[in-house]
Amino acid sequence: KMATGSGKTIVMAMVIAWQTINKVHSPRDVRFAKRFLVVTPGITIRDRLRVLQPNAEDNYYRQRDLVPADLWPALEEAQVVITNYHTFLLRDAPEIKGVAANTRKLLNAGKDADPF
Repeated sequence: KMATGSGKTIVMAMVIAWQTINKVHSPRDVRFAKRFLVVTPGITIRDRLRVLQPNAEDNYYRQRDLVPADLWPALEEAQVVITNYHTFLLRDAPEIKGVAANTRKLLNAGKDADPF
């Protein structure tokens, strides 16, 4: 747990840079990755974390001078997906959208929305 303003985004940027550059230079080494999924609690934070995208205009890698110029081609191979947790919530099937609430309950009878 890190407090507000303590540098969580910088730490994420450093981990992404370190992992990606190592993976590019040692592609068979399973300790490293160049694909990252960042899950946020909301849309506002998701938008703020766009600075983790190496191709973003205002990325932290350039702003904070985290990566030397000669390693930029390796960092640009990073694949960073930033989404909020709502993306993973269960949704109604398209067939029952627009169906009355009582009809929807009947159609979903016996289906446990939270299996855990």
